[in-house]
Amino acid sequence: MELNERQKKILMAVITEFMETAEEVGSSYLVEKYGFDFSPATVRSEMAKMMEKGLLKQSHTSAGRVPSDQAIRMYALEQFDKGIVEAVDLVQIRQGLFKVRFYPEQLIRVALDLLVEYSSCASFVLMEDTTRYYGVSSLMKYRELRDVAVVERILDILEDENILKRVFSKYDGNNISFIIGSEFGIKDMEHCAIVFTKVPFWGKQYGHMGVIGSRRMNYSRGANLLNVIRDSLGESLKGWQ
Repeated sequence: MELNERQKKILMAVITEFMETAEEVGSSYLVEKYGFDFSPATVRSEMAKMMEKGLLKQSHTSAGRVPSDQAIRMYALEQFDKGIVEAVDLVQIRQGLFKVRFYPEQLIRVALDLLVEYSSCASFVLMEDTTRYYGVSSLMKYRELRDVAVVERILDILEDENILKRVFSKYDGNNISFIIGSEFGIKDMEHCAIVFTKVPFWGKQYGHMGVIGSRRMNYSRGANLLNVIRDSLGESLKGWQ
């Protein structure tokens, strides 16, 4: 989608604020905080244009805006290209998986633990018709997820492999996939996001592994972590195939 430089600056500022606070932001606030060399009136005009493009939305009657799912997807993909896993973390992840490579149950648990620890999201794995998940309590750090209906819906998804399979079928591929907010097509998941990928397992089988959390999650960290775990699992399971 074509945006001019001014629109890009404004959109990135709105997304940055939303990721930190989950709040709408107004034009005067953005000009003051980010030191834009254009007026609040200009910001409002550009915001209106980006609303027409489907990149911003206004959820209340205030003058503030929040990014749409489409805007967050653009942001997530851009951040993914820039993200890396620190060398120390890389070694810890690889060693942790390699140590338990001969113990399937432990290997799965270690992988799920690592995902929760490094992403601050709930983690899951779907193998054949079995789903396992870990770290749902970590979702409570996001105030928009501290809702009984939202938590129940997330648990419904994690505990029903058929729902997960339907979700995966829409976006499945060999690389990292994102599903954000309304893209789920599931009630009460508007504030949520999922990042997942295919991972190798024993006997030349493949499953899906990923994280689920707020649509304000750190997509770069989650996606790059999944890349590392997927590749590390492949290396650890060589000879087991």
